Amino acid sequence: MNSPALARPLNAERVSRVRFKNILFATDLTATSASAQAYALLLAQMFGSHLFVLYAQTGPGLAPRYETAWTSPDPKREGIAIAELENFFRASHVPFTLLVEPGEVPEVLQRVVEENQIDLVIVGTHGRKGFFHVLFGSMAESVTRSSTRPVITVGPRACAGASFEHILKTIVYATDFSEESRSALPYAISLAQEFHAELLILHVAPEHMVHDRVHAEGYLMNRIKAVAPQSRFPWCTLRHLVEFGDPARRILAVAKDQNADLIVLGLHRSVQFTSHFPDRLSYSIVCDASCPVMSVLPAAREIKLANLTSDFLRVGPLMN
Repeated sequence: MNSPALARPLNAERVSRVRFKNILFATDLTATSASAQAYALLLAQMFGSHLFVLYAQTGPGLAPRYETAWTSPDPKREGIAIAELENFFRASHVPFTLLVEPGEVPEVLQRVVEENQIDLVIVGTHGRKGFFHVLFGSMAESVTRSSTRPVITVGPRACAGASFEHILKTIVYATDFSEESRSALPYAISLAQEFHAELLILHVAPEHMVHDRVHAEGYLMNRIKAVAPQSRFPWCTLRHLVEFGDPARRILAVAKDQNADLIVLGLHRSVQFTSHFPDRLSYSIVCDASCPVMSVLPAAREIKLANLTSDFLRVGPLMN
């Protein structure tokens, strides 16, 4: 089946699109990774990518931080799961490389990403919160906080696209106008171009900080329209929305109401993974989102990710 990118209008502005030549799917071999596994395969098919499948193998002396509480991986079951994983991707006919590497996820993932020139990381999450999240952490959060590449996380409530026709129809890009959130904008726009998706530019203002809601809404709407003017991006449908309330809850509500297929966020480097707070904004969104979530660290802008041209990145002055 042909990619939606082939149907791009001829008069669209010429802009370099996202190219994910190498995609990395990180798995813990549990049911948590099942939806992310299918999503990784679908994206690899769409982009004609080489798919790297990574399992970071914890052994003696390495705490099984990401396993079910108080259990260690059984070598026999682990071996069966790895064989099944290999058979699954072999049957898909997508070019892939299976990597079983000893060590903790952040260190192994960063090494694999650099050695194989990975452009995108995909991972699933159990959405663990509260006590168990503080105690055992989350592989998905560790990946998003340690990866220099954009990461798509498929949470337990996410309905990932199951077909070429409905993989990305609506994208929600949430911005707080910060440097970090700007780093994610090129991905949101370029994916909207690639799939001819509707792109919703969303800003959520904390309600307790707003004294004059009418005036604040007008001011914020002007700012959000300056982030991505429709005139600059004729190849996709843009909408702009200002909401008030708790940012995580409103982002989740808007994505659900709009039947979004992807949420795009820029992560703040000031929040370190080692702090292990259970309800940080990005992790809370990932856990409860009704669709996959793409997270981008600001450092990603300094790397030649997605082969974006300097002309494309000149949206920057519009956002200052």
